[in-house]
Amino acid sequence: MLNNILLIGFFSIFSLSSYSSVNVEKEYRELKNSTEKKIKVMDKKLEKVGKKLSELSGEAKDEMKDQYNELLELKNDLKDKLADAGDTTASNWEMTKDKIEDYADDLESKIDKVIN
Repeated sequence: MLNNILLIGFFSIFSLSSYSSVNVEKEYRELKNSTEKKIKVMDKKLEKVGKKLSELSGEAKDEMKDQYNELLELKNDLKDKLADAGDTTASNWEMTKDKIEDYADDLESKIDKVIN
């Protein structure tokens, strides 16, 4: 009887951990898709920054070039964070997901500020 209870408990825990693993994988795919779409939008906006950069000269051009390069680095950092998120454990998933979403939103906001 005790063995049966232990077996049931073990398989219950195992099935829950398997389910949470599948759920994290599904949510990661969704996050990856939505973030990649945001990155494509950012790329188009960064093209606008590049065009604006080509119209400037002197100190203004140097400042915008520095901002542009920083934005490119931040975008590449976002891609790295997104790739690393695929290895996140179920217990850390929500925090990791929120950080990536916030990072993407902040980056897009910074790009918008440079464009305007």
